[in-house]
Amino acid sequence: MAAAGGGSNLAFSIDTFTEKLRQGGALGSLFQCNLVTAQGTGSQVDDFKFLCKGATLPGSAIEAATVTYMGRAIQLPGNRAAAQLTTSVYNDEGMEIRNHIENWMEMLNSNRTNKREANSVQINSYTGTLTVEQLKKAGTGVSKGYEFVQAWPSATSEIAVAWDSNDIQTFDITWEFAYWKSTESTVGTD
Repeated sequence: MAAAGGGSNLAFSIDTFTEKLRQGGALGSLFQCNLVTAQGTGSQVDDFKFLCKGATLPGSAIEAATVTYMGRAIQLPGNRAAAQLTTSVYNDEGMEIRNHIENWMEMLNSNRTNKREANSVQINSYTGTLTVEQLKKAGTGVSKGYEFVQAWPSATSEIAVAWDSNDIQTFDITWEFAYWKSTESTVGTD
């Protein structure tokens, strides 16, 4: 029996659905986030890709600019909206990543003096690069990768400590960045 509009009932077919979900879909747990370049002083952040337990693939938004003509509002594409990246990190016992991020933030604006370090004035002297990559289930590489250019940490979350807690500590880092790019969709590459 044909569905309304002359089509068939393919929407109710599980075979049609699984055929469209090629390779079974991307898994949210198969990713890696890497702090490719970092600023600041302190310990190395080589283990970031192992201890970063969560990140967000970027959204994209263009703010609408409203133009009015004879009382009618027309929405036109305006500027791209600023965005942030948040990563969630396991805290190792030496707190190496946290120490590094705190030192990086201190370099940007001192907790005590409210000043930036003198050698951190040019944008490339205080920013780094992060990547977030969606991995394939078969272990054959990257499905899609994002590179966050001229990134810098703007916030670290608190870490709760309590005598009745037996969990490994985690904390979030909020990153600001100039733009992101992805070679798979050619965004930000020209």
